[in-house]
Amino acid sequence: MRGRLMLSALVLLRHASASTAAARLGPPEAGRARAMADFLQLYSPAVLRSAPGRACTATLAPLAARLELAVETSEGLTADDPKFPGGGGPAHTAAWLASRASAALPDDPRRTAVVCAEGPVLGALLVAVAARDAHDLSAYDLALPLDGAADLPPGSGWVLHRDDGRLMDVKPLAPR
Repeated sequence: MRGRLMLSALVLLRHASASTAAARLGPPEAGRARAMADFLQLYSPAVLRSAPGRACTATLAPLAARLELAVETSEGLTADDPKFPGGGGPAHTAAWLASRASAALPDDPRRTAVVCAEGPVLGALLVAVAARDAHDLSAYDLALPLDGAADLPPGSGWVLHRDDGRLMDVKPLAPR
């Protein structure tokens, strides 16, 4: 018989802005960020981690205020394209992003966390977490945005349900 369950979630969230270059969220994006906070607070996250860009930190700000948590930024969640000898390719970039983003995850996978970044980083991170936990993603209808943010709409992403820190299920997170 199993002991007590240690259920948690890892929420992979694309920022609320349609543009990463925006200096601040406009009224529609700010409204989207507040609506996401309404929903995400139900998960009672203990950690809020963000790419350093303003779009990501501003997206998490309403949730941070409600939960009285700080938004921790990490350069490892940045979607910068790496430079490879010979140019590399999409597979090289995805591996690079997955490795950097995995290192930026909170230390305790049994604590619920929200991670906000660009679509390609989130797609690479989803694959890395599934690979680490030997979780088969083929049963899910997922479009992984490894080649561009346009494939993952602003305010969307995935909720990774975990038991004792191991990935058990993936649910899409629709924009609010």
